[in-house]
Amino acid sequence: MRYSILTAFLAILCACNNSKKPEKTADIKTIRTDTTEEKVPDSKTGNVSVIVDDKTIQLNGSLLVSKDKDKLQPGADYLVVMTSSGGEDHASLTINFLMALKEGTYPVVGNSFVRGDNDNGEVYGSILGGKPKITEYKVTLTEVKDLGSNNLGGHKWRISGTVEPMTIKAMAIMLLDETKKHPKEVNIGKVTFTNLPFDDNWEEMMKKAMDQLKKAN
Repeated sequence: MRYSILTAFLAILCACNNSKKPEKTADIKTIRTDTTEEKVPDSKTGNVSVIVDDKTIQLNGSLLVSKDKDKLQPGADYLVVMTSSGGEDHASLTINFLMALKEGTYPVVGNSFVRGDNDNGEVYGSILGGKPKITEYKVTLTEVKDLGSNNLGGHKWRISGTVEPMTIKAMAIMLLDETKKHPKEVNIGKVTFTNLPFDDNWEEMMKKAMDQLKKAN
């Protein structure tokens, strides 16, 4: 998946950028602002609570944020890909939504849900290869906090919020094999996410990472 490849590039960039800096702990990043020093949870410790078919599951979430080139909604200039996974059912929930760098309510523009594994896997929604479009579902951001410079040309932010209940239909191809009895849809109840960090210049960071890879070769 292209996001996995890009994440690897980011790791290389960060490693190069931090090579001359003191070591940091694995789970805590210290970010210094003009007046305060704040300890911020690493993205791996971000918490996402999801209600699926009336059962609450806890997932580990992360964000990938870029400028919305399609300009789907004036004033909401960022496209967010929120991915969360874990739990006994090997669940994975992806929600794409628009946002501005402030609290408010914004539209969901894509969603998918996967659970189970091997022959028992269930796949709902379709994001890969699909073009974002505004849906009837909404995300409400209750906190959007600027954490200061990320030392890579931009700022790091932290957001918390909720996603209203959604119904996600099964991928059509999943329903072709009648022997597997794949459900036609899944009901996702309220989603709550807290303290998820992101960088506001992800695309610029990626370009720097790729440039460094080219120089290394």
